[in-house]
This record gives sequence, C-alpha cells and structure tokens, in this order.
Amino acid sequence: DASSSPIRRNQRGKNQLQEQKKQTMQGICDMEDMVGNHDDRSPCDYTVAHQVACDAGELSYKDPETGYQVFTELAHKKRGKCCGSGCRHCPFNHENVRDKAKRILQPAFLYEGEETAAASFPITMDHAQEKDVKILFFSGGKDSFLAIRATIQKYREEGRRNLCLILLTTFDSKSRIIAHQDISIDDIVKQATHLQIPLVGVPVHRGSSETYVERINSALDLVVSRLKIKKKRDIKALVFGDLHLEHIREWRDEEIGKLGLSLEYPLWRVSYQALTQELKLSGVRLTVSASTNNDVVKVGDRYDETLVANMKSAGMDVFGETGDFHTIAEVWTVAREQALGIHST
Repeated sequence: DASSSPIRRNQRGKNQLQEQKKQTMQGICDMEDMVGNHDDRSPCDYTVAHQVACDAGELSYKDPETGYQVFTELAHKKRGKCCGSGCRHCPFNHENVRDKAKRILQPAFLYEGEETAAASFPITMDHAQEKDVKILFFSGGKDSFLAIRATIQKYREEGRRNLCLILLTTFDSKSRIIAHQDISIDDIVKQATHLQIPLVGVPVHRGSSETYVERINSALDLVVSRLKIKKKRDIKALVFGDLHLEHIREWRDEEIGKLGLSLEYPLWRVSYQALTQELKLSGVRLTVSASTNNDVVKVGDRYDETLVANMKSAGMDVFGETGDFHTIAEVWTVAREQALGIHST
C-alpha cells in the first residue's frame, strides 16, 4: 500500500502539523484580540473612515456602522484638552476621564502606582530614565501573576531595585472583558492596585482594521510619553507568562518582535512542580474564571490540590495550556508582600 509508505506517512504528518499550526495561529490572533488586518477590511471599518477624514482635514466623520457623527483626532487637538468623555479618538490619553476602566477607548493608565511607595520593593514610575522599564502582559490569571513574581524575584536575588514594571492588559472595548479569561477590567485594576504596580489598559475594537500589534505599539507610545524616556527602545523588555507552547512563543517572537524590543519569558519551560510551589508560597487564592470542560472544572471552582487531582485523572493539562480553563488570581486575599514574594527591609 503506497499510502502507508514512510515517505507518504511523513508527508501526511507534515500536512497535519501545518494545518494544526494554521488553526492555532488563527486562535492566537483571536486570543490576543487582533481585531483586523489590512488585507481584509470590514465595510464597517471606522479606522479607514477616520483616516480619510483626517487626511481631508475634516473635524468629524460618519461612523460606517451606526451612522453617527464622530469627532476626529483633529477636532480633539483643536479643542486642546481631554473633555473627559472617553472619546474614540482622544489624543490626550483620556487624562480627564474619571472612571477610565469603564470609559476609555484609547490606551491609558488605569493605575499609576502609589505616591508613597510601599516599604518593601517599591515599584514606581519615578525616575524611570534611571531604571529598567519592563512591560508585562497581564491577563489576571495565574500564569501572568507568576510572571510578575518571577520578574521581581530575579531583581531581588541580584540585589537590584531599579525595576520599573508596568502591567499591560488588553480588553474588549464594548464588554470591558479580557478575552477568554472572562475577567472584568475592573478586577484587573483591583489586582494592580493591591500589588501597587502601574497598569496600562488597552481597549481593542472589533470594528477596526487596526491590528493587535499596532494597538500595542500605541500603548508603548503612551508609556514612553508618560515616563519621559527618550525613545521606545529605552523599554528594556516586554514580558510574557508563556509556559511551554512553542507556537505561541513563535507567534510573539515573529509578530510582536517587529516592534524591535526584547521579549522575555521568565516561566519558559519551568516545571509544573516548581510553578505549583510558587503558587503555594504566594498564598493567593485562585478561582476558575472560564472553562470549556464543565464535566471536570467549572467556573467558580477553587484551583487547588483537589481540582488538580481531578484534572489529572481526566487527562487534562493541569495548568490549562490546552485552553480547557482559565483562572483569576485573587491577589487581594493576601498581603502584597506575600503575593509578590518580598519582605520588608
């Protein structure tokens, strides 16, 4: 049988892998809320309408989906300040918007840290020009929480306190929910506030052809401006909480790597045993926020030894790397120092 020859079987295997990778890469785009691409523009793409209006010097344009008139960036610049309404094209980083988590439509700081720094390992944006600025992509779950701990612990082990860590969270501009995690942006702000780590919120729009990477680039421009650092390349690294999925890391390296910044993966190929130990040491309560396997793990379940044992028995990946479930790290259930693995000095 020719179809069972090693060569044919090998080719079939390659084809299957290519198809699997293609499907996975599409999933990554959805996971990262990449809302469009320049080759497939939606007829309701307001990004194009806005650009055409700006190029023509217009102060407003007709939204392709709703028919409403929308102020362009030119109109806002002519006003000269943020009006506080959370406008779609605000060029002032929504600086006068009060309830930013509920209203911003452009990247903005949702939490800027404490004026009086915590006694133990303070993380502030003061004198950022003299620090290592790192942007950690934060979804609110256990993996990105562990990435925070790992990043801070490395600096402590090396006796350095020059870390300016900033969390970055993307969320749906309409639902205000983090994709797949099913966590509200309000909960992310609560986490950042308890940990006293600055947070940038990045709303993404499904009615726009602006890509995920372009949206992230806008957020980095905001960081550069706020920290008063000279250029984007002064950001030392973008940090991710990926564990071992090669195709996700490849996608980040290829796509986000286009921004020209270093990418760090502090949890890469760290054993589940070591990660579990770190979670135990933190004392942070973990709760399932989303699940695709309700027979074994349900929303609201406590992520603990019992649940892990049940998942093992069911043959599931106990860290959810296959997308079966997601968690929220309820960092406010313990003191900041314990959550971050630091102590008073």
